[in-house]
Amino acid sequence: MRYVIVALSIMTALSSFSAVAEEQTVKLSVPGMHCASCPYMVEQAVTAVEGVKSVEATMDDRSATVTYDDAVTTVDAIRGATAAIGYDSTVVEAGAKS
Repeated sequence: MRYVIVALSIMTALSSFSAVAEEQTVKLSVPGMHCASCPYMVEQAVTAVEGVKSVEATMDDRSATVTYDDAVTTVDAIRGATAAIGYDSTVVEAGAKS
């Protein structure tokens, strides 16, 4: 009986944790993008981050919009991916996906 109670407690804790995890979006300013291939390179680097669901980088306003699972990755990890390929980025807008 004791093991059943422990198992139920663990299951309850895990299920409540997953309720906290949420798909998020963040818009990053990536001012170093200067040519037509830059958005593609940013998209490829950010897509490689575990937990990233989608990325759309554009030269129009030199930005990248990223949808990610906040239980798996962070904005810092995403920014780290852009920095690793030579593109510093800053957060313009962040929030839960509607």
